[in-house]
Amino acid sequence: MCRIVTYNIHSGVGRDKKHDYKRIGQFLANSGADVVLLQEMDTRPPERDTAQDVKDICAGNTFKLIPSPAIRESDGWYGNAILTRFDVLEHDTVDVSQTGRQPRNVQIVELKTEKTPLTVVNTHKGLKKPERRSQFSLLHEHLSRRLREKQTPLFLAGDFNEWQFFSKAFRALNNLLLQQKVGPTFPSNFPVFSLDRVWVTEDIEVKSCRKLKNEKTKVLSDHLPVLVDIVLPEA
Repeated sequence: MCRIVTYNIHSGVGRDKKHDYKRIGQFLANSGADVVLLQEMDTRPPERDTAQDVKDICAGNTFKLIPSPAIRESDGWYGNAILTRFDVLEHDTVDVSQTGRQPRNVQIVELKTEKTPLTVVNTHKGLKKPERRSQFSLLHEHLSRRLREKQTPLFLAGDFNEWQFFSKAFRALNNLLLQQKVGPTFPSNFPVFSLDRVWVTEDIEVKSCRKLKNEKTKVLSDHLPVLVDIVLPEA
């Protein structure tokens, strides 16, 4: 069994207005996650040390962090990141930024699990509908090419920022991968919108896919985390 969590952590700031990567890192460690896909990791505030932020979100030495900055500044960076207990075989970043909008990317990491290499794809899409449509198209194009070239299990998740209840935006992705039922994850105190989503290749067996809603996760971020238990095929 492999446990994966996807989580928009809102720059580490909870709904109580408190910034605390340490409590998020400890929560993730206690969840039993082997891999965590983070969106909105932010180490830019000058009053904090980037190395300490990384140590806190990693819960000491529980995880290794692979960064995928969308924005770099003198005091730190902002963007996606993956936490993992596994060794990293390969890491790539695909820029899907659109002119005049906040930079965005797709983070792709191949991990060495006990059974087989696993590709995890982490992304955070834009706020405007035309922006997202272009980003979805670029994501689909890249994943289609990758799956043709490399036949390894693939797990895609992140904050897709798709607010529409009856959206057709995922039609192409749904023809390529199997979308998992998650349900509303935003806002965390009273979830209405299904912003955080999960897809897998057909060679991955999904044992459980559920949002984690409790008194703690209502506070840690404005999004709820999503936890997925999967079984990978033998190599």
